[in-house]
Amino acid sequence: MSQFDQSSEACAVWQKLSRQANRDYALQDMQKAQALYEDAMAKAVGLLNHFQETGLPLSAPSVFVVSCHNLTDLLFTQEEPEKAVLFLRSACTELVRLASQPGLPLQARLACVEQLRPAVVALMERESGTLPEQPETRMLVDRARTVALSVYQIAGYAVQTRLEDAPVTGRPS
Repeated sequence: MSQFDQSSEACAVWQKLSRQANRDYALQDMQKAQALYEDAMAKAVGLLNHFQETGLPLSAPSVFVVSCHNLTDLLFTQEEPEKAVLFLRSACTELVRLASQPGLPLQARLACVEQLRPAVVALMERESGTLPEQPETRMLVDRARTVALSVYQIAGYAVQTRLEDAPVTGRPS
């Protein structure tokens, strides 16, 4: 089985687990929902590890963030805000770490950066509503901003380079 097939299968399993967990969450079966969300998180971590090695699938950062949000929502429902915020912080930390890796393909780094803003916003909203401001959160937000700007700058140079290397077409002036 190819790596692509394995990651596609893992995405499908993650999606199935998440849907089942969402159903149980809606039915107020929190114990079953938590077990399924944790299984889905394990799949998401596996996808993220594969993503770190190959840059694929590009959906891996999103899958990981959704899993973190699902567990966060569940833990807030169970009135465990400290644990809940740890999942949001983990999402931001992983995205920053992966987006910072120069060996990762640019498209993969951009996929991480695209998930950073909603992850950071969720962290700040959830933390500010329930917990005192954490200095590590402020540092993480600053680091996320720096990494995002860096990746976007690199992407801009990549586009500019591709345009400069493109053959000239049309009439000369």
